[in-house]
Parts: sequence; structure tokens; C-alpha cells
Amino acid sequence: MPMRPFLKALSIALLLAPPCLRADATIRYKTDMTSAMPGASLGDSGSVIYMKGSKGVTVAAGETIIADFTKNEITIIDAERRKYATLPAAEYGPKMAEAMPAAGMAAQLLGSMKTTCESRQTGGTDTIQGVRAVERVQTCSMEMKLPEGIPDMAAAMSMKFVSHIWSAAPGERPRVPALWQLSGYELWQKYFMNPADSVAKMMPGMAPMMEDLQKDQSVVLRLSMEMFMKMPSMPGMPAPATRAAPMMKMTQEVVELSTAPLDDSLFQIPADCASATFGDVTNGLMQARIQAIKNPKPAATEAAAAVPAEVKAYVPSLMPLTQTDPPGPLNGVQGQVELLVTVNPKGGVADAEPLAGREPLRKPAVEAVRKWTFRPVIRNGAPVTAYTTTTVFFMDPKTPDIGALQADFGAEGNRTAQLEQAMPRSPQQVLADLEQDAGGGDSERRYNKLTDLTKAAMAADATEKAAAYANELLAAAEKDKKGWNYGNALHEGHATLGLVALRNNDVSTARRQLLEAGKTPGSPQLNSFGPDMTLANELLKKGERDTVLEYFTLCRSFWKMGTSQLDAWSATVREGETPIFGANLR
Repeated sequence: MPMRPFLKALSIALLLAPPCLRADATIRYKTDMTSAMPGASLGDSGSVIYMKGSKGVTVAAGETIIADFTKNEITIIDAERRKYATLPAAEYGPKMAEAMPAAGMAAQLLGSMKTTCESRQTGGTDTIQGVRAVERVQTCSMEMKLPEGIPDMAAAMSMKFVSHIWSAAPGERPRVPALWQLSGYELWQKYFMNPADSVAKMMPGMAPMMEDLQKDQSVVLRLSMEMFMKMPSMPGMPAPATRAAPMMKMTQEVVELSTAPLDDSLFQIPADCASATFGDVTNGLMQARIQAIKNPKPAATEAAAAVPAEVKAYVPSLMPLTQTDPPGPLNGVQGQVELLVTVNPKGGVADAEPLAGREPLRKPAVEAVRKWTFRPVIRNGAPVTAYTTTTVFFMDPKTPDIGALQADFGAEGNRTAQLEQAMPRSPQQVLADLEQDAGGGDSERRYNKLTDLTKAAMAADATEKAAAYANELLAAAEKDKKGWNYGNALHEGHATLGLVALRNNDVSTARRQLLEAGKTPGSPQLNSFGPDMTLANELLKKGERDTVLEYFTLCRSFWKMGTSQLDAWSATVREGETPIFGANLR
């Protein structure tokens, strides 16, 4: 009997065994993930699997998936928006691959990726939740070519993943009922949902890594992974040092194995959930995950402990009124330092604390910032002591070491996320802070804040202000046609006016403004990361598919890296679905 059909049959046998051989099962995982980029830590998260009879449920990241082993169906539930979609298990992976095409630069990177993997048994043993585990180490090296669309960067970059995999030792599955149940579930997922094939379609270069992971047929109890990255040097510039520390760390471990009885309601679709298309449900879930990454929520107790009593507000990225000239390299060392600055009620710098950056540059950065002045932060009509964040660059303008900008950043960046929770601001307060900060100074200072002002006004439902700021932005842009920000200003100004029109139920004006936004000549940011799709997304909800498709066509003139992404979005729109715009939404 061929192996694949045999394992399919085995998974069914494990899952549909007589009730006397089955037990309700709960398997809970904890996941810790940190990134070396400031503020990019994903913090702690977890997932849980429940099993009862012929059904299994996986709950993770706000998403619930119910698996029906007899029907070979899955139901995906968006608990936040109270929507669900049911489909054959075999269709889940391909539909996810279609819904999540790689964007622009990522598509080129993934297409050029070459991966080699090797793994070995270490002989190490441990006990995890009462289960004997054995260790295997997997090392995967990836080489990829940077896109030719990036000036002077058509060279190779490399990544290395080192994973320590602790699996249940032989003989442990039959001994532990919850592991026995989980084994059947994992086999069912592998041979009916086939996630590895889906990953291979979305990220072909990752296929060898997935294949090597699946060689281990046992249950994984702990997975510790580190990612290392090396970027190439640019012509005429010093080569950035290979990072000795990992860029990312992830640990996932089983923290509960239980056979306690489970309530039937866990395996049922909630009565208040409405049926929707698969694309609608996955779109909502994806946007929620992106927002969670952008706005992590640390424990309030940790954040509160970090704030002195005299500090009354945290307003990130205030613009200095006066500052010293940018320092050059210090003893040949280039880089940047991120600082947390305490601004007193008169706008002076009372203190400055380095959050991240190369150690030799931290003290000079503090000394430089202490000479700066800011506009005071206002609360209840009076100036207060407040925190803000700023960056000091130590760069040689003639031969800048771009690689140095990525060096020595760690978990310190999470401090700002803690402060945001300790001293939250309403959308109205965010707008008021921006308006205060944008006052005074020269016209360039005002111009540089107008994009933020338009977005903040929309978020605060101050549509009249949003329209006024958008028109001011467009007028200022006309006087700066050769500036780097010209294309950004055109796009943002027209997009905001379109959103204001939609708030006033003026779909005709919104359509026109979307197309005007698409006529931007582009900018370094738009050309690399693509345009804002918020207005396009809202118009799709109004059924304006032809207008959105025309907008995609206009975007092709400047977002050449995003050609494959625009093709995928266009295909999705023609099929009557709404694309997952991900990071291209406000």
C-alpha cells in the first residue's frame, strides 16, 4: 500500500476510533516572539487546540477554525466581526495562497530564493508537560537576489534559520491520550488540508524548509527558532558587519496537555455569527493581525511603573523647534540612536534616555538632544512635562553606511509601546497634539506635518479639518514639485478628499479623487511600498469595482515593484471579492 494513502487512512482511524478509545483533549501552546528592530516585538501570544469526538478546534490570533473530520470540512470564524465561512478542507490552503500573494519587492525576493536545509539528532532529552522529548536541530540557509528596482542594490542577501525542535520520544504518543488525539489531528491536517503545499505556492523558496520539518512524524512539543540576516554592501560604501545576534527569535512550547471533559458549544458556530465569503472572513482577520503588530499592547502594570509622576503625556515624534547640526561619524562609527526625551513645560529638554543604538554613540546623542527645544505639550489648556521620541543620526553624507542603521536594536524599542498604553490618547487628542506641534516655525515644518494632520483629522471624525488640511497639503505641494515629498503629498491629499466625500455620501467625488490620487508621479516611499488603499477599499464596499480597477492601472506607472500584487488584487476584484490590502491600509 503506498505510504500517502496509508497515512490518510491512519489519520482517519486515529480520529474516528470508537469512543472508548478517544478522550476529549486540550493542547495549549505559548509563543514568544521578539525582533531586533525597534518596536517590532510581537510579544507573547498563544494558541489552543480542542478535540472532541469527530471534531477539532484551533484558536489563535483572534481566529477560530473548526475541523469536521467526517465531512472533511473546516469552518473559519472571525470572532471579532461575528462572521464565518465553511469550505472543504482541501480548498483552505489554495484559497489562502490566492488571498495572500507576495507583494512587489517580496515577490521578487521569494522568487529568487534558494534554500538548503540539514538536520541532525543531538541526543538531547528533556521532559515537557510530563512527556519525554528528544531534540533535533534544523539549519536552513537562504540566498536571494535583491530587486533590480532598488538603485545599486541588485546583489544577494542571505538569511539563516536555526531551529531546535523537541518532539515526543518514541512510545510517548500511546502513553499520553492527548498526544494520541493530537497525532491524528496533525496527520489529518497534513493529508487533507496539506498546509505545506500551500506554503510552497505562496513562498516557493520555503518549500525545502517545510519538507524537512515534516520529516519528523512525531508531535512537536517545543520549537525554538533564531533568524540571522546579512545584507550586501552598496557600491562605494563600507560593507555592513554580519549580525552576530539574531534578527528574530521565536519559541513555541506546549504548556497544557489535558483530557478534561469539554463542552459541546466549543465545537459549534456561535448563533450570532453570520455566514460570509471566505475572502471576507480572511480579509478581516488579516487586517486585525496587522493592526495588532503595528499597535502591540503590553501589560498596563509594566507601562505604569515606567512613568514618573511628573510626566503627564507621551507624544511620539515631536518635531524640534531648534536643534544642533547633525553630527558626523564618531571616531569612524556611523549609526543612529533612538532616544526617549523628557520635554519640560517650557519646551526644553529635561532628560534624554537612549532606547537603542550603538553604545559609543549613545552618550554623544544625549548631549546633542539636551540642546534642542520643542513646542510645549498642552493638556487641559496648560503646558505639562511630557515624553517624546526622537532619532539622532551619526552619518557621513558622502559615504553613508546604510547597514549601520540596522545595528544594535533590541527589545528596548518596546518601551514606547508600553508608554502608549500607560498614557493613552484619544483620536481627538492625537489631532490636538499634532496641531500644537505643527504651529510655529517655518513653512517647511508645517508642510512636513500636513500628511499626518490629514490622517489624524479623519481618525478623529473631524472631516472639515481633514478636507482643509488636504487642500493645504495639495497647495503646498504645487510649490514643491521637485521635492521628494511631492508625489506623497498629491496622493495623500486626493485620497483624503475622497474619504471625506464618502463620509458625506458623495460617491461621485470619491471616485474622481481616487483616480487623481493614482495620477501621482510616485515617490521613494510609493515606488517601494505602494500606495494607500484605504479609499479603494471603501469604494469596493460601495460596489465601485471598475473605478478601483482603473486606479490599479494608474498605480502601475510608479509602483513597478508591485506589478504582481496589482495583478492579484485586480483578479480578486474581478471575481467579486475584496483583496487583503494588508499594510497598504491606514
